[in-house]
Amino acid sequence: MIRPLRIAHTSDVHLHNDADAAHVRRAFLQVIDAVGDTKADLFLIAGDLFDHNRIDKSVVEFVYEALSRVACPTVVIAGNHDCWEERAVLRRMDFRKAGHHVTLLDQPDGALVEFPGLHATVWGRCMIEHDRSNKPMAGSPGRTRDLWHVGMAHGLYSDEADCDRSSLITPAEIEASGFDYLALGHVHAHRRMKHGGTLACYPGVPAPYYGTEAAGCMALVELRPGKSPKVTEYRLGTSAKAEAQVRR
Repeated sequence: MIRPLRIAHTSDVHLHNDADAAHVRRAFLQVIDAVGDTKADLFLIAGDLFDHNRIDKSVVEFVYEALSRVACPTVVIAGNHDCWEERAVLRRMDFRKAGHHVTLLDQPDGALVEFPGLHATVWGRCMIEHDRSNKPMAGSPGRTRDLWHVGMAHGLYSDEADCDRSSLITPAEIEASGFDYLALGHVHAHRRMKHGGTLACYPGVPAPYYGTEAAGCMALVELRPGKSPKVTEYRLGTSAKAEAQVRR
């Protein structure tokens, strides 16, 4: 029988090399702490883990170390800031250095990974270019057997399918996907929408510098058999552990 599933979902972390990098690193470590504190079964990073592709080795090593502390399966997709171009930071990375629990979905046409122990599948596309031709939901697969059906997409939600914007995600696409939960990235505020049986959510940003919230946040998702999906806007507090690790 399918089991309950708890998902921690973040996006738009925007790690970088600049002078205020410590602020953003601290926020990401607070997310890492929250994944453990909430006993999440699955951790999703829905794009823009990095602010650009000119990332220093020290930042990459920081990510490896941070993700190595996560105990549950972790899935990452590219966003428009760290898109899959020739010199992309994600292309240069080997997430096995963080642990075999981390999966990068790096296929432009989309890839599906199954987690038998969680009774779940996760699908997502690798973003090549952030333009009107990019369709983050294109090719999303149907449900695989009696498993939780989870999707990831980085782009702009709009109910105007013909508007002149890049990487559009439409209500019709969300409804047609049949996902139990769709983890979105790109918009820097917590926002939820439901179309058909699919609940989609932008989690908000970890670092308030990049959003409008007074504190950073992420999404905590509960999937339970026979019940509607539930999303909580999980506020990130000051973590002494995160502060100590940033200062090392």
